[in-house]
This record gives sequence, C-alpha cells and structure tokens, in this order.
Amino acid sequence: MVMSIRRSIPSLLILGLTMCLLLWPSVVFAEPVTQGECPGNTLLNPGFEEGFSERGAGEVSVANGWFPWWQEGPGQDEGYYRRPEYKPEDAARYGRRRVRSGNFAQKFFNTFSTHNAGLLQQVQVPAESTLTLSAWVQAWSSQHHDPGTVVDPGNYRVYVGIDPTGGTDWSSPNVIWSEPRMEYNTWMNLQVRAKARAGTITVFLRGHPEFRTQFNDSYWDDICLTVQRPTPLPTKPPTATPIPTVSPTPTHTPTPAPGSICAGVYEDRDRNGQRDEGENLVANAVIILLDSNRQQLDQYTTGGVSELSCFDGLVPGEYYLQRQNAPGYLSTDVDEAAVVVVAGERTEVTFGADFVPTPTATATATATATPAATATPTPTATPKPLLDRVGSSVYGVSGIILAALALIIAAGLQVLRQRL
Repeated sequence: MVMSIRRSIPSLLILGLTMCLLLWPSVVFAEPVTQGECPGNTLLNPGFEEGFSERGAGEVSVANGWFPWWQEGPGQDEGYYRRPEYKPEDAARYGRRRVRSGNFAQKFFNTFSTHNAGLLQQVQVPAESTLTLSAWVQAWSSQHHDPGTVVDPGNYRVYVGIDPTGGTDWSSPNVIWSEPRMEYNTWMNLQVRAKARAGTITVFLRGHPEFRTQFNDSYWDDICLTVQRPTPLPTKPPTATPIPTVSPTPTHTPTPAPGSICAGVYEDRDRNGQRDEGENLVANAVIILLDSNRQQLDQYTTGGVSELSCFDGLVPGEYYLQRQNAPGYLSTDVDEAAVVVVAGERTEVTFGADFVPTPTATATATATATPAATATPTPTATPKPLLDRVGSSVYGVSGIILAALALIIAAGLQVLRQRL
C-alpha cells in the first residue's frame, strides 16, 4: 500500500504541474472589463490597458489619458502631504492581487509619509447631462512588508469626485465627492452622481492616508463614466381641428440635423488649464478629428485668429479630438478629448498650451595668456682672484731661475772634468 502511494506521487505532481501550465495564461492575462459592465463609457483608457508615460519625473508614471494631481504640504519636512510615486501595477510581474481585470492597474503610494493625491481626466459632455462615475480601488496601509497583512494602518481613505464645471482644482467647492471608504486588501466600488453645468466636466480619483505608516498604497482599476443626455421638455400639442378623412399619404422621416465641433488651442500663460481673458488663440497647431472607432476623419491647422475653426456637418454621436502643438509650445491640459455631438448644436473645445522659448547658447570669449619671453642669461667672465695671478707670476720666474742654475751647474761639472 505504501509503495503504491509512493509510486503515484510523481504522477500526481506531473498532473498538477500540467494543470498549472494550462491555466496560467488565463490567470495572468485576464480579459479587461467589457462594455457590458460599463455601457457607453466616455473615459479615455478607463482600464489602464493603453500604456503609461512619465510626467516630468521617472517616479511619476501615469496611464495615458489621465493626469496626476497632489497636495503640496503643509508639513512636508515631517513627512505629511508629499507627492506620491505613480507606477503601473503589472499583473505579469506582481501577480493579480492588485489588478481587477486586464493586465494593468494604476498605483500611487508613499513610504513612511502621507499624501492627498490622485488622478483626473476632463471629458466633453452635453450641458445638463446626468453623470455617473464609478471606480474600483484597493488600499493597503501597513507597518509590515507582507502585502497580505495589515499592521497599524494609516487610516487610508479613498474617494471619487466630479467637478460639473470642468475645473481641475481638487479643493474647489464645485467638486462633488463620494462618501469616503476605508477598507484594506479588498476591492471597493466607489460611486458618485452629478449634473453637468458646462460642456466640459472633470472626474477625480483620490487617496488620502492620515498617518505616516511604512506602506500607504492604493490601486485603481475599471473606471466608468456614463452620460445620460437631458430629456427635452414636452410641449403641449395644439387642439386638433377635425378635418375630412383622406387617404393616408406616406410621410418622410426627417434626418437628424447635423452638429458641429469648433476647436482651437489658446496660449495658457498662467498654466491653469482654463482660458482666461487676454489669452489668445495659437497659430500652427494641428487639430485632428476621429470617429468613435478612432479612425481619422479630418484635420486642420489653426490660424490663430479670434474665432475657433469648426468641423461642420457631423452626424450626432461620439467623436474624439486630438491636438498637436505648434513648435515651441507645451500642453497645459489634455491632448485628447471625447466629444458628444448633439443634433443641431455647436460644441466648442479648447486646448491649453504655453510657449517655452528654447535657450540660445552664447559663446563667451576666453582670453588666452601669451607666454612672456624668458631672458637667457649671458655667461659673464669671472675675474680670477689677485692671489692667483701673483702666484702664477712667481711660478713663472722660479722656473727661469731653476733653468739657469741647471746650466751653470752643468758647465761647472764640465770644467772640473777637463782639469782632472
């Protein structure tokens, strides 16, 4: 019996491994939420599956179509209200714990500090529309590094909000916020409703931990914005006057009147994302019109005149506008906007940009020192001391005297020899 069990263990292990390999693709690469869960979603990149880009710093990587926002201080030196880091949460790298659908979620977080921060997106809608914004979010706040545990959390609260006037200031009294939620390691669905008071509205995602714990993280996925157009007020029909019965005549069904989108780029000098008095239109920017399937329909280059240029004769429905800035200009708000065309109405869209001059390098003349000529010393004869000159003279005289004495002695010796 024991031997039989031992023999079956390798087979069971191989079977289990095979099942894991077969199921792995469906676990890691889950399909994103379909339109059935959020019909008519008007947001760009609502599930964060369409790429991320850095926004001024490597630690601020935000999903395309969204913009980061955060509160600066007070108390930053003590670790309060600092800018969080923004990162994609990739299911292929980190698993599916923090990704609800698809392969990515948007994460923002701080370590040992707090933040009041999030994401925003502006959307073009008909005024007086009824708006419903919902989002799925998961928070983790803990003093322990194990993501499955929560130890001494920092009271991490999450919200969603709508500014029905289209402003981008999270602290504006115009923003309508959902009730805060504070749960950990579970998906929460947040929801808020509002009525559009302008042709542009702004949606906000917000995370706000109270205390400086080691980990203050939130993970967002599957954001949904639905727009219910205003219902026209019924008019009382006039009292019908009886007329003789006639044979019915086929009636012509009128075609809905076309609408138009008028767009341009303005010089946003104060970079507040709104066109203020004195901010003129910018020339040489390109406005591109796309249909609901993101196929290009038309485009034009702005002339910088006082009036916006228009795309006329558009069938009512959903469109997208993209802008390409004129040389030297940088965007101060979104580069793409979703626009709903209403029959017989004109919808205006403006994009903000600020001119940033390119600095010109100025050559600075540098003086080059000319080496100074170095004088080469001329050898100077050194006079001999007086004693040396006297000694030389004495030596010369002594030699003469000695030579004379030698001759005298030689002559004397010769004479003596002859006598002897």
